Amino acid sequence: MVVWARNYDMRFVTGAMPGVDDGPNPDSTTTVWVRDSRGRAVDYAALTALCDIFYPRVYLRHGHAVPAGTITLTVYFHADRVQLDAQRGDFVLATAHANRYTHGYFDQSAEIWGRDGALLATTHQLVYFKG
Repeated sequence: MVVWARNYDMRFVTGAMPGVDDGPNPDSTTTVWVRDSRGRAVDYAALTALCDIFYPRVYLRHGHAVPAGTITLTVYFHADRVQLDAQRGDFVLATAHANRYTHGYFDQSAEIWGRDGALLATTHQLVYFKG
């Protein structure tokens, strides 16, 4: 496990990191309940970090890790301070999927939802991969 992942308590609903015996997956979606492992409250810095918790979608599609790196990451905040404070250190629901893989690049869209159903943030990435 990569070191940063220890900062989070992740409960995968779908699309967990592929295992050694897993093959390619036709779906690129990962949905996970996640919270800070130390119980840190969700503020804007923590929400930004939560928008980047997803391993590259190409891992799930190929069924194994390949060299990949983020080129761009844009985060859109939808929650105000009151909505963030209501999250405390509770789990949020994070879901991501890729829209297209082409010429060594893919894009990823993600949403972060509060347990109360409030949309907290959306994010979009462009990622390079070598496969």
